[in-house]
Amino acid sequence: MKTKPCPHIPLSMEFLVRAAATLRLLAHPGRLKILELLEPGEPLAVHDLMRRLALPQSVVSQHLNQMRRVGLLRSTRKSREVYYALSNNCLVSILNCIRAAQQKERS
Repeated sequence: MKTKPCPHIPLSMEFLVRAAATLRLLAHPGRLKILELLEPGEPLAVHDLMRRLALPQSVVSQHLNQMRRVGLLRSTRKSREVYYALSNNCLVSILNCIRAAQQKERS
């Protein structure tokens, strides 16, 4: 999934407060891994995420609910399954920054 650069606009203090809360939420390896798993753009069911993360359903559901609550993820229900997807492609930029830092560290 390609991301478009976000335009440079002044940020309000109110938005920066929300952004800081969101970044604190993302400061968890499991949540960052969820972003990475959802990056390709195909919504994934909770059981798929559980299997790929090797975490119990309660932990995965807690992460997903927290991320959805702050607007990082969107969810859709199909029958008894709930599928999650990234709500904003700009989130991929965060992963790309982390990847760039890892690559620089390895050089």
